[in-house]
Amino acid sequence: MKILRKILQSAAAMGAVGLLMYIEMIYSFPPEITMYNGQPASSRLGAGISIGNIPENACVYTGKNTVTPVADGEYNATLKIGAVSYRKVRLRVTKPQSVCASGSLIGLRIYNNGLIVLGTQRIETAEGTASPAADAGICEGDIITKINGSFPTEGRDVGKLLRDGENSVTVLRGGREQSVTLSPAHDKSGALCIGAWVRDSTAGVGTMTYYAPETMTYGALGHGINDSDTGIMFSVQKGTIEKSSVVSVTKGVRGTPGEICGSFSSMGTIAGTVAKNCDSGIFGSLAADAGVEGKLYPVGLIGQVTTGDASILSTVDDEVRSYNIKIVRTMPFGAAAKGLMIKITDERLLEKTGGIVQGMSGSPIIQNGKIVGAVTHVLVNDPTSGYGIYIERMLAAA
Repeated sequence: MKILRKILQSAAAMGAVGLLMYIEMIYSFPPEITMYNGQPASSRLGAGISIGNIPENACVYTGKNTVTPVADGEYNATLKIGAVSYRKVRLRVTKPQSVCASGSLIGLRIYNNGLIVLGTQRIETAEGTASPAADAGICEGDIITKINGSFPTEGRDVGKLLRDGENSVTVLRGGREQSVTLSPAHDKSGALCIGAWVRDSTAGVGTMTYYAPETMTYGALGHGINDSDTGIMFSVQKGTIEKSSVVSVTKGVRGTPGEICGSFSSMGTIAGTVAKNCDSGIFGSLAADAGVEGKLYPVGLIGQVTTGDASILSTVDDEVRSYNIKIVRTMPFGAAAKGLMIKITDERLLEKTGGIVQGMSGSPIIQNGKIVGAVTHVLVNDPTSGYGIYIERMLAAA
């Protein structure tokens, strides 16, 4: 009986965990669903969930589980589990959209809104050692947004904005601003210091996913850019992108991600600016003379993506090439950057990179003549496999 009781308790615990995961999953679904006018779409969204209570003037049922939008606009609908409505959702009906799929390697620079504190240190002074930042309560992960009412944009601004005696420093911690009073110390050279390592910017390479030729806007990477030491997502103060060329490729192996090493310089031609960095990628505007290239593809919505054959566009040598992949799993309720699970099947790419490597993030995914997503992550223990984001998620974030 004791063994049976333990089995039942374990089963109940597993069931409870599964239920909680299911609830978390269904509530993670985006608050807005897009459908294209005149194109049939499934009312079933997976995981036993469907869209219901659709206004009659918005869509007509053209099959048991198929609706066809008939009028552009935004409408109220509900998500349902079986016959039970559990959450309101916004239905957006619009004309079919097309963007140019890129696959070009780009170099990017982003300056953060404020200085990210990487840590504190003690300063050697004529009287001994001091750590003004630590004494004021500043710690790793804080973001210095103001010094004496002025906004520091680069690390070297700290010394310029400080003064002898008490200084007012504003830091962002956990999304909330707070002010501290700090008295800097003179190091042995006489310079005013606070005793903190800070980071003002980041630079690297990635892949442009798409650009819209009518508006000259673009999306890239398919995931956000975080500070490597603190994990904080960069909040864009300003940023630029440039064309980049492949210098070398480190092949990915099980347990060690590979990497594309790209070349770009501060003296290069600016191809565009960065306006936004978020979970779904980086977004901005292209310069009129950016010279980007790409083929125009219809946008495939989440409900139009299926498991099976697809391809990606990526730059791993001297030009953008198409490589075969398989979409192994579709997860519309997953995290933004992990809505698709993919596997590289193209022998040319496997031979060159071992699969997905750093720098390929943002490579557009093409299926059935439509751009449906972008590569975002690699599975460290299996470099041939990884995740992707739906293009619909990227366009919504843009």
